[in-house]
Amino acid sequence: MEATQDRLLDLSLRLFRPDWPRPVRYGLAVLFTLAIAGLKLAIPAFGAPGPDLFLTIPVAASAVLAGFGPALLATIGTTLVAAYFTPPAGFAISLNTNGLDVIGFFFEGLVVAILGAVVRAAFGRTAESLRRREQLEQERSALIATVNHEIRNPLASLSGYLQLASRYSRREDMRERVSPAIDEAERQVGRLVRLADDLQVISSPSAVFRMELEPFDLALAAHAAARRVEALDPAREVTVSAPSVPLMARADPARLDQILDNLLKNAVAYSPRVTPIEISASAEADHALIRVRDHGAGIDPADRERIFERFARGATAASQPGMGIGLYVSRAIAMRMGGRLFIEESSSQGTVFAVEIPLAVAEADLAPDLETSPTNATV
Repeated sequence: MEATQDRLLDLSLRLFRPDWPRPVRYGLAVLFTLAIAGLKLAIPAFGAPGPDLFLTIPVAASAVLAGFGPALLATIGTTLVAAYFTPPAGFAISLNTNGLDVIGFFFEGLVVAILGAVVRAAFGRTAESLRRREQLEQERSALIATVNHEIRNPLASLSGYLQLASRYSRREDMRERVSPAIDEAERQVGRLVRLADDLQVISSPSAVFRMELEPFDLALAAHAAARRVEALDPAREVTVSAPSVPLMARADPARLDQILDNLLKNAVAYSPRVTPIEISASAEADHALIRVRDHGAGIDPADRERIFERFARGATAASQPGMGIGLYVSRAIAMRMGGRLFIEESSSQGTVFAVEIPLAVAEADLAPDLETSPTNATV
């Protein structure tokens, strides 16, 4: 029953579309008028002399479906039809009782046109309210899905590092590793706090994400990302290629962690366990570049831009759970940090995702900017 009601509502919204082109709306009025005229000519029962209630049907239908203008056209047309069927035969309107009936019918048609247009306007407001409600429901679902997706990565890392700390604490020869594991766990707690702030931000009417831009060593960020994967999946081989000297980039380190975690999570999901995941960091021209390479089946060329859209997933992702949000969020973050996220290459041998972010400038040039950090980036 509910499905039938939904189908009827959907059909109604299609019929009462307010955005029909003008030729279509006026064409409907002409079509309705000609249909009624044809019925009066073809069927004797409908061919009664003079105006009748039957002739108001095109006016009412045109008003509700197409608006006042088409309804006025239908009123003129049906008045001419009424005049044709009013003695004497033809379109002449005599100033007698019959003629006055035809003139009166014209004004009745105007009243019907106005009332129908009012009904159409009321229905339009109702339909717009329903569309807005549906849109809000979609946005609410998208918000919940986005937060759920983004919060899983730091929660999984937090759980992994706490398990490592617990395991290390039981072994005398591993006690020195407890403190770094706890430090990483605290770092993930900080990320969760940031995500909680994001939830409050994106649920407000003006969504403004807080970006804390600062210089940091991209090589250390790459190694930390690899350790997070190893904490979650110790059997997975993750290699890091980065300069031995600091590679200073200017971005939001926690936001970059979000991007890397999303990319590495996909790399783990879409590549065989026996294959390694490779992370590399380098400086190129005026920007830093960090790459994540997997050895999966690759991404179809038709999907290489589409997968960065919200809720879009590639053909190879059908067998994996997910909402198609990670890459969308990651690209948005990269852009708000002044960089970009893109697919550098993809084939049957694997895929390389690249994150480009600005290099940190010299300390003397950087000092004035640091006074304004953290900065805001508008969604």
